[in-house]
Formats: sequence, C-alpha cells, structure tokens
Amino acid sequence: MTKHRLSLVFVAAALLAAFAASAQARSTISCESREYRYNRCETYTDGYARLVSQQSQAPCIRGQTWGYDERGLWVDKGCAGEFEVGGGSRYDQPQSYPEPRSYPEPRSYPESRSYPGPRPRY
Repeated sequence: MTKHRLSLVFVAAALLAAFAASAQARSTISCESREYRYNRCETYTDGYARLVSQQSQAPCIRGQTWGYDERGLWVDKGCAGEFEVGGGSRYDQPQSYPEPRSYPEPRSYPESRSYPGPRPRY
C-alpha cells in the first residue's frame, strides 16, 4: 500500500509541475492594425490571450477589434497593443470573431387583413 501512495504522490507532483510549466510559458507580442485594417499576428496562443497595454487611440475591445484563435492574434479598426499569449488551460475557449456580417433587411409583409371573426357553426 505504501508503494501505491508513493505512486499517487509522484503522479500528483508531475501534474503540478506540468501545470506550472504551462502557466510560465506565457509571452508578450505586439500586434497592430495599420491604417484601420485587419491584421493577423501569427503566434502560439495555447488557448489564452489578454491585452496587457493598449498602444493606440482607437479602442481595443476583445471580440470586436481584437481576438485570438489557435493560429494567433488578430486586430482590426486601429487597435494596437501588447498582448500576453500562451499558457492557457484547455478549458479556455478561443475568442475568434469573424468580421461582422451584414444581413439583408427582413422582407416587408403585407399588413394582416382583418377578418370579421369566427364562422358560426350550424
């Protein structure tokens, strides 16, 4: 039974070390949208990215003017900043938001006709 406990302690220590190494694998990257255009900055996000400092006057709003996915960071509409990436957990969801799509206006339907009411039963 002592060997079994020792094995569990070893496994727990290995998992803790792996988690700590993952958290330490974070790095920073600069990414900017030049002339208010979409730009992609290739980097390994490991499911994690956050804006550390904004370098632009244009707003940097996650999901609107910046985001990330498994391929890296993206910025748009003048956003520029320093981003911390990597070392995320598997439970973080990549925040990739495509360009806003314009949807056609709904069709106008004719106004409903007024009916006199239910028919009498015979």
